[in-house]
Amino acid sequence: MRAVLAIRAQPVEPVRQPSEIETLLGVGIAQDSAAGQTIVVEGEPRSHGFRVLRGAVRLFKGLADGRRQVIEFLVAGEYFGLVGAAQYAYSVEAIVASKLARYPCAKLDAAARDNPPLAERLLELARTDLERAHAQMLLLGRKSAEEKIASFLLALARRQADGAEPVRVLKLPMSRQDMADYLGLTIETVSRTLTRLRQDGLIALPSPQQIMLQRWSMLEALAEGAG
Repeated sequence: MRAVLAIRAQPVEPVRQPSEIETLLGVGIAQDSAAGQTIVVEGEPRSHGFRVLRGAVRLFKGLADGRRQVIEFLVAGEYFGLVGAAQYAYSVEAIVASKLARYPCAKLDAAARDNPPLAERLLELARTDLERAHAQMLLLGRKSAEEKIASFLLALARRQADGAEPVRVLKLPMSRQDMADYLGLTIETVSRTLTRLRQDGLIALPSPQQIMLQRWSMLEALAEGAG
């Protein structure tokens, strides 16, 4: 059963500086989602686009046999559902307690028609989504377990960057099972591979929700298949 969304019908206060889209469109309407709560369902009409203000969400597609393929994790400052077909192409759940801003698609479409800078920004977001999809195809199809996990950790570090430099201590809102579903691995393989990377000195594991990247250049080489 789809979870009921907790919505507060007033403008949100962004947790960061307003993004370009917020400047062009407004800050949206606040929506709080508990951990595990459904935000959108694959195949339903695309009625709203969203920005993650706090927390993290998982985008996934359901398989016919009941399994799922996680296709993306999004953290604060990132968007989903702003562009796309008439129906959502994936389901979205909150990984942890999260705050989002939502934008009615009718308002988005009308604003994009009248505002060329907004239309261009939405096109850039669509290009980013396509680039990530291509990277995910390579990740699933051609890389070993160690290469997949190294690639995932480096990409997450760059996205969590505070300024120009990527972070070296990752905060992981997702579980090991989430990682497995994203990387096309079993949870046992994810756990064994992280342990092996720790033993080799490439990472440290101070807690289940933190990973310290200790040898960046070696992780980069491993991610590219040269490790």
